[in-house]
Parts: sequence; structure tokens; C-alpha cells
Amino acid sequence: MINNCMKNLNFNNIFNRKEIRFNIDFDIFKNKKILITGYKGSIGRKIYKILKKYTSKIIVFDIEQDITKFKNFKKIKNINFDFVFHLAADKRATTGEELPAEVSMQNILSTRNVSKLKFKRMIFASTCKAADPITSYGASKLICERIILNCGGTVVRFVNVFDTSHSVTKIWEKNKMKNYVEVTNCKRYFIKLDEAVNLLLNSAELLPGRYYLRKLKLFHMKSIANKLYPSKKIKIIPLRFGDRPTEKIYGKNEKKKYINKNINQIIDVWGK
Repeated sequence: MINNCMKNLNFNNIFNRKEIRFNIDFDIFKNKKILITGYKGSIGRKIYKILKKYTSKIIVFDIEQDITKFKNFKKIKNINFDFVFHLAADKRATTGEELPAEVSMQNILSTRNVSKLKFKRMIFASTCKAADPITSYGASKLICERIILNCGGTVVRFVNVFDTSHSVTKIWEKNKMKNYVEVTNCKRYFIKLDEAVNLLLNSAELLPGRYYLRKLKLFHMKSIANKLYPSKKIKIIPLRFGDRPTEKIYGKNEKKKYINKNINQIIDVWGK
């Protein structure tokens, strides 16, 4: 069953599209001082692997440094960073409802502390759950967006990054011995890991603002499960608390603005 699933785990076939390509000017990273928080995650590891080809001046932080406490930045607070990629976050949406204060404050305090550092460009990884948030996790990420935008940084609002940690494919794989796949009745956007990484790197070239990837289509989770496990039955289960039937990328008080063939900007339109 594992082999059958892995054989079917082809992003282009599942989502009926080619990978979105970016024209990134990597020269802007040559010999630059760069900080990456959350570098042990899927995106952090990939960004580090790419950027180390262009500079040896990379500092990495993750959960063991406890970036909710500014004193733990003591050794780097006087460094003038050229680029900061702030990826660290507690992304456990379900835990965020069980322990809203802990999860929210971890995200907010870490972002506040990173924003106090010296930098030329700040790029922050956010989530579509920050659009009209209905969960503690989504609300905490919206507050983090405000912190980053207020300090002149850039926000990248992601959708689901396919087959990374906490992805639905990992949940299904844990239950691979069952003869059915549990699926919620919802529609979601998905991007590849390389697309997420390249969007962050490309956003480092853009003016400060909030951006997301264009050309995305919604897919019902049932259709994805059918492609991954064609021989299994589908069992529809209730949505978790805070799960929307249909995901959104920007909210009622936000609008999109075309930037280029790959990227839109999200602009606030309060009172308009």
C-alpha cells in the first residue's frame, strides 16, 4: 500500500498543472548576512541549502533557541542583516484551539522579537488561515503579518504545501493499513515545496508588501485521496473546529493586485 501511494505521489499529475517557475536574481544574496528562523522545517532546510551556495554568512535559529525571549538574540542583536527569513511558527491549528494562549503567544512574541533586529529586508512566511481568521492559529498569524508590515517587511501568504510535515498526506500515510481513506468535505489550495521556497526568495526582490502565488485552483480533498489511493474507499468525516469548507487566500477587507505572471499582492481596503 505504501509503494502504491508513493508511486501516485506526483504533484503535476494530482493537480493537473506544471510547476510554477520563477526568475530569481540570486546575485542579491551573494556574500550577504542572512538570518533564517525555523530552519529545521521543510522550507527552512531548503532555503538554507540554496542560499549557502551564495554566502557563508548565514545564521540559523529554531525552537531550541526559544525565540519568544529577546534575550536569546543577545549574540546577534547588533548584526546588520541584509535578509531575514522568518519561518519559525507553531503551525498546529488543532493545538491552537486547545491551548490558544500558548500557541498564539509563541507566534506573536517570536515575530515581535525578530522584528526588533537590525535588517534591510524581512520576509515572513504566513498562511491563508490569516485571511478572515476563525482559529487562534490564523488570528495569531494575522497579528504577525501586522507586525512585519509595520516594520517595513514583506509577508508571503502560503496555502497548503503538499507532502510536507503536517500535510494531509502524512496523516493518510499513518493510516495506510486501513482499507479506506478518511476525508473531510472541503476544498483546498496546494503548492509544491519548491514553489513555496522560490516564492519566498523571489519576494526578497519585491517592494515591501503582502504577496501570494497566482494561478492556483481549489481541489476537493476527495479527488486528491482518489488519485493517491485509487483502490481504497473514501470515508467522509466531519470538519475539525475552525476548518473552512472552502479555503480563501485573502479576506473580505482585502483585495488582490496583479504584480507579475506568478504573484499577486494583497492590499487592505478597510472602509472602502
